[in-house]
Amino acid sequence: MKGVVPTKQLKKIAARRPAQATAKRPKIQDVAALAGVSLGTVSAVLNENGRIGEETRRRVQEAIATLGYRPDIYASNMARRQTRVFGVIVSNLQNPFFAETAQAMEDEAAKYGYQISLMATNFLPKQHRDAVKQLLGSRLAGLAVLTSEHDEVSRRLVLASGLPAVFLDVGKPEGKVSILRVDSKGGMSAAVQHLISLGHRDFLFVKNSQKGHGTPLLSHRLRDQGFAAAIRACKVKGVKAHIVDVHGPGADAGYKAIELMYGTHKFTAVIATTDMVAMGVYHGLHSRGVQIPEDVSVVGFDNTYFSRFMLPPLTSVDVPRIELSQLVVAALLQDEPGRLIDLETTLVIRLSTREPATVQSKAKFSRNRPST
Repeated sequence: MKGVVPTKQLKKIAARRPAQATAKRPKIQDVAALAGVSLGTVSAVLNENGRIGEETRRRVQEAIATLGYRPDIYASNMARRQTRVFGVIVSNLQNPFFAETAQAMEDEAAKYGYQISLMATNFLPKQHRDAVKQLLGSRLAGLAVLTSEHDEVSRRLVLASGLPAVFLDVGKPEGKVSILRVDSKGGMSAAVQHLISLGHRDFLFVKNSQKGHGTPLLSHRLRDQGFAAAIRACKVKGVKAHIVDVHGPGADAGYKAIELMYGTHKFTAVIATTDMVAMGVYHGLHSRGVQIPEDVSVVGFDNTYFSRFMLPPLTSVDVPRIELSQLVVAALLQDEPGRLIDLETTLVIRLSTREPATVQSKAKFSRNRPST
């Protein structure tokens, strides 16, 4: 075919390029020259637009691979005033929940030919605001603020941009800003009811307000409220709850909570506000010779990947990251007036919960009691 450059020749051409040229970042013009096509054809292949023949597409892709060309998405954004990039802001990548959420967002966006630009706030309001400003300056296709930190200035900036956006838990739908509301209260209620049904009456609820880093996360406050509401709604007599709020990183907070409460307060079940806190609770109990769940049952929240590999596997409230990402990406792609999006939670029961020792003893006594 006239004008077609064979693959072997493409590689030879690339090999003959001057060292100083190959040391520089390849440009789209280099790809076009190597493939023997126009800039428009390369652009069409990169953006999957237009009707490009398979042979032409193959040559362009091989030229891209040979040169190691990577599109400068931000320069392209400035030129075209549009992009196929979603901005994603999370609280902290050391917390597996946020890391898993970011990965789910990247996977879901890729299905539609989009990339993500990821930033973390580390629970700091100023860093939250800076992240919003920086991403808005990148001319995104949409923005997902998947933290529960509230910054009114940031919200107003996003609203003024006219960009499709999704905030987690915070505020009301307005403009093109949608709100994804996780049913934290329902999840916490399910955890309490599960433990009540097993016979537990003495609870320890471990909070982790994050005040050591900044404003407490709204998601944590909703879980706090859910726990309190579930205890109040309980119609079983004799239910008691101790609540301890420990600042700092989640696992450290869980361990410190046991240090503070074990031996001075009676409890047969612990509910932790996150799986990370539950991990610290495990360590605190194990270091004191307390067996889970034989002596104390433990429930976490988030159902992060590692929870199933804890010893014993952790019962946890699942916040489905894949479904979350699907809802968020769908909202950003639709580019419609903001709306309220509900995300249900479910309790995943594993081996960290069972009847308290008192109930087990009574059951054993009843089974062994001679009949009269």
